[in-house]
Parts: sequence; structure tokens; C-alpha cells
Amino acid sequence: MADRARELPAAGRTVLDRWPDVVHAVSPQMAAHVQAVAFHQERGQLGLRPDSPAHGTQLRLIGVRIVAAANSGRH
Repeated sequence: MADRARELPAAGRTVLDRWPDVVHAVSPQMAAHVQAVAFHQERGQLGLRPDSPAHGTQLRLIGVRIVAAANSGRH
């Protein structure tokens, strides 16, 4: 879902480990509705699972912000 998210070694944590911080930085209300399920390092792709189609739509709308937050490492 979130293309081009890199796995950053922020204090030894992966983007999957940091997902709660990433999503909260972008959209706190989405934190309870979206789960990070996989990170494909070779493709730079983060797999996300929304709990409803409406939250999937919201993810598509804020995808660029999610990628920026994941890549920044500042959460």
C-alpha cells in the first residue's frame, strides 16, 4: 500500500515496529483502524490492512503523508 517506505534503523526498529508511531503522526484516528502486516524491503513496500473499506479509502488519500512519515524517522 505505502510504496517507497524504507526500512530505517531508527534505534534498531523496523518500519513495522514503528507503525503505531508513523500512523499516529499522520492520522491519530487511523491508528486503531489500520494494521501494518508486512514490509517488502526489496520493493520498498509496506503492506497495510485497514479494518474497513472506508479506512482503505482514507489510506489511499493520505498515502503520500504515510510514506513521508515512515521515511522521516522522527516519531
